[in-house]
Amino acid sequence: MHLAFFVHSLSTGGAQRRTIMLANGLAARGHRIDLVTAVDGGPETGLVGPRVMRLPLAPSPAPDVASGGVRTGDLAAAIRPLSRYLRHNRPDMLVGMANHAVIPSVLAHTLAGRPAIRLVLRASNHLSRRHDATINPRRAAEAWLWRRADAVLAVSGDVARDVVSVTGLPAGRVLTVASPILPDRLHAARRPLPAGDGTVRILAMGRFVRQKGFDTLLHAFALLSARRKARLVLAGDGPDRSALHVLADSLGIAGLVEFPGLVSNPFDRFAGADLFVLSSRWEGMPGVLVEAMALGCPVVSTDCPGGPRELLRQGALGPLVPVDDTAALADAMDAALSHPVSADALRRRVQDFTLDNATTSYETALLHLGTWQGMPRHPAGPAKGLAWQTE
Repeated sequence: MHLAFFVHSLSTGGAQRRTIMLANGLAARGHRIDLVTAVDGGPETGLVGPRVMRLPLAPSPAPDVASGGVRTGDLAAAIRPLSRYLRHNRPDMLVGMANHAVIPSVLAHTLAGRPAIRLVLRASNHLSRRHDATINPRRAAEAWLWRRADAVLAVSGDVARDVVSVTGLPAGRVLTVASPILPDRLHAARRPLPAGDGTVRILAMGRFVRQKGFDTLLHAFALLSARRKARLVLAGDGPDRSALHVLADSLGIAGLVEFPGLVSNPFDRFAGADLFVLSSRWEGMPGVLVEAMALGCPVVSTDCPGGPRELLRQGALGPLVPVDDTAALADAMDAALSHPVSADALRRRVQDFTLDNATTSYETALLHLGTWQGMPRHPAGPAKGLAWQTE
């Protein structure tokens, strides 16, 4: 197959990293993969394998962490270049690899006028979180966009059900496929010996944006630190960085919270932690939770919309707490530290998310869609230049 994966950039983020891993995995199996981005570069660029053709639509540099109005502007500007790419290069499928890629993917596909190019959208997060239960113009427009897809690949069963509910798509056109989150072989430092004074090490990681709920986590950690000796490592970066530093200081825990910024090898961090906490307000399938479990690190999660409940088997593999419930989160952290879940049970649960297993799942799904749509097969090979940029 000749597949075009579209995403905003190769900035730090789960969707970007999953896109690169999937592109590399499918390219290694002989498929022709174009990794098309609205802007050039980003900190994840070095992960792109030599068999993948990286095609930025604009030379402007990607930010380290992409969000907000700048990303929206980049995506709007990418619509016409993306449609020219489709007309000239004619991949078998265009795959919009995250919710933010839906509008440019659908509009570019429509402008290109190439119905033989199948349109697949990857639902990386819930749709309903931005709407109330009533019908409104925004929700109707979004449902129309998603219904333009030949198929939707959802990152979790919960997200798949939400897509069907919001869009009215037939359930048979919405497939749940495990994301490639884990390398096939994990290399991480050995878990260090416990601190001599009994201090426990708690880790959280992600973009510093409202979605991740790090403000709630800091409040909960302040309660926990009054009960037991603990330190919190809050790894990541983003627009809320300054506000989180100010909040830690105002809570009197600044000396107990470390902000190391973006980390190059998260697995060493997981291996060195006594507990990982996901405090998100919503997720699709939280990669950091999968990564922590793969290292046998005990976990606590909010019971937010998305994958945590199914990943943790309804709380059997780690406590689930209501979103934004500071006291419940503090209690859950305390309980998980006192009675950790078996590391082997955590590791077994996330085997579907290895690169090899997840690539097989995606390959099977995409080949099925190709056969279902009568799609021709193309020999593997590199793309020929940036033809769409010459118009």
